[in-house]
Amino acid sequence: MNKQLEIDYSFGYVFDKSKLIVMYPIGSNIINEDEYEMEVEVAFLEDGIEIAFEENDIKEAHDVIKPLEMFLMKPSKIVPFVTSIKDANTKEELPRLLKEFDEEYKIKDNYIDKGYEIQDMYNVFENVVKYIPQENLDTLSILKIEADKFDMDNFVKFTRENLDEAIDESLIPVNMVKSTLTNRLFIKSDEKNITVQYIVFATDISSYSEGILCCNKEIIKDLDIDMGDLEISKTMDVGYLVENDNGVLNFKIANFNSKTQNNNQIAQIVDYSGVFKPMMIEFLNQFTK
Repeated sequence: MNKQLEIDYSFGYVFDKSKLIVMYPIGSNIINEDEYEMEVEVAFLEDGIEIAFEENDIKEAHDVIKPLEMFLMKPSKIVPFVTSIKDANTKEELPRLLKEFDEEYKIKDNYIDKGYEIQDMYNVFENVVKYIPQENLDTLSILKIEADKFDMDNFVKFTRENLDEAIDESLIPVNMVKSTLTNRLFIKSDEKNITVQYIVFATDISSYSEGILCCNKEIIKDLDIDMGDLEISKTMDVGYLVENDNGVLNFKIANFNSKTQNNNQIAQIVDYSGVFKPMMIEFLNQFTK
């Protein structure tokens, strides 16, 4: 009878800006020892997580990790890890096999050598402030202009008119305040004398039509386009985060989430916005004086 091994796997969510890998335990698999090498090669060298793991398990892992994206941005990749190898019958740990695996595939060592910290997800959730990257976001501005040289009234007016079939005009713009934790995150506010607003550019219209409606009146039907770091869904749209700093307007591209897990409404500045960036710049330029 072939010896059986119990292999424990985790997904490592790689957050480059934080130099952090967040480990999510994905489960175990029992295999014959003589099939072990082929099993790990399929999972780690060939097919990736989408083929090597169950779709429901992947979705559950993504859903658990997603709240971290508010503070750490999206992970750049998801790397499968073997975290334990045991004798399936006796449950005895087999550190030699695990050591041989780490030495052959060098997954952990490659990241550790680059300065990444590998942490259990529970520890990261409890200490998320520790891992929030401190960033200068000035390079992400798509327009910086004196307020009297930009026609904000018409900018908002045309946005409302062009999106009137999809969005209640009272939701354009949305007043925001900056999170005390990270420069990227802004939260909807009812405060007066607000200096930050979110103004939508593109929104999902799947409830009555097909695709994404943009405020330049273009409808994007190909949902496989390059959206970069952005997401568009029934609760998430794309727009401008506009900060008025002593009479200077600073425009950045952001994702707006109208329904987070704790019922906040937030806007998050993104690094890369794919096909939307040139469209959004072109639309803005119509309102400069």
